[in-house]
Amino acid sequence: MVESFKSKMFATSVAMVMGAGTAYAEQTIKVGILMPISGGGASYGVPAVDGVKMAVEEINAAGGVDGVKIEYFVRDSQLKPDVAVAAARELITKEGVHVLVGAVSSGATLAISELAKQEKIPLLAPVAKAAALTSTKLHPYIFQLAATTDSEGRQMADALESVGAKKICVSGFDYAYSHDLFASLDKNLKSGMEIVDTFHVKLGTTDYSAVISQLMGSDCDTVAGAVWGGGFIAYMKQAGPFGIFDTKKLVWGAEVGSAEMASALKGDYPENMYAAAYDLWYVEGSDAHKKFLADLAVIEGTNETKMYPVTTYIAIQFIAEAVRKADSSEPQAIADALVGLSIDTPLGRRTIDPVNHRTNTGEFWGPMVTVSGFEAKQMSPAAYLE
Repeated sequence: MVESFKSKMFATSVAMVMGAGTAYAEQTIKVGILMPISGGGASYGVPAVDGVKMAVEEINAAGGVDGVKIEYFVRDSQLKPDVAVAAARELITKEGVHVLVGAVSSGATLAISELAKQEKIPLLAPVAKAAALTSTKLHPYIFQLAATTDSEGRQMADALESVGAKKICVSGFDYAYSHDLFASLDKNLKSGMEIVDTFHVKLGTTDYSAVISQLMGSDCDTVAGAVWGGGFIAYMKQAGPFGIFDTKKLVWGAEVGSAEMASALKGDYPENMYAAAYDLWYVEGSDAHKKFLADLAVIEGTNETKMYPVTTYIAIQFIAEAVRKADSSEPQAIADALVGLSIDTPLGRRTIDPVNHRTNTGEFWGPMVTVSGFEAKQMSPAAYLE
């Protein structure tokens, strides 16, 4: 009889808590986390790490995965493909991780994915949305848990119809995510809509005055945006004095409808801008969602919780269930078990499609409006679209 996973893992070791994150002596399920925890992507990466911490602590407190604890190691991807790949390689060779989770930037995630393919290590992408990850760049070790640019493009087209857009300018960072998103948007535009101008900026841009001036000079009636993170905050603060919010309607992807972005901008956030978010602390959801938000509020010290923790929380849920299903922490066994896997999450049932390795992940979409008693704008009404 084949020795069980639990007995193999614990034949000679006893788990103990160590260092940063959750760590154990030996014979643990080792997960490498690649997130931007400094610079412009930190507003996404730091909350994402909170989601990992929350899931790992819950699973380990309940006895682990069939008695085996999860250990995680965090590395700063800095939104840079070369930095992310070097960090991922170090996690594989030095820490001996069984699975990777990351990153935020689609460019960095595509680069890590190539390494995962070479090293035969499963990579779960909970944030990066570029369709190329699981289309032209699909391989047996990449699993895209984020909503893709294919689905986001369809949803953005619906939002543009809701605001009555006709002539559309698109503006995003000049890399895979924006390119894939706007290609999808173009395919899904409703009758009477057209993209008339494209204004992309380099990832990491801090001065948006030139692109804002170009937008003001365009005859488009609506701007469809995909600049995110610290870039979105700077973009909106710099755009306000130009009066762009008074002359053009705004529809923005990239989850800028999140509490993170609304809280950072407060009164500078454009009223009635249509935006998207993975999770919203003020939306009444299922009992599982309520419990998740309540537990997250304890970690973050506020009821107005951030959005990105749910993405990595779900990633850890998938890893735990894959290990349980495979009865092994070997990378190949985890990759095989992830194919077609279904789990219950705070946001409903999620399944990894066995063909394209994507999940049925949706997003909240709606206008961001002022709510009495709150400094940050909220999405109302918020519709969850898959």
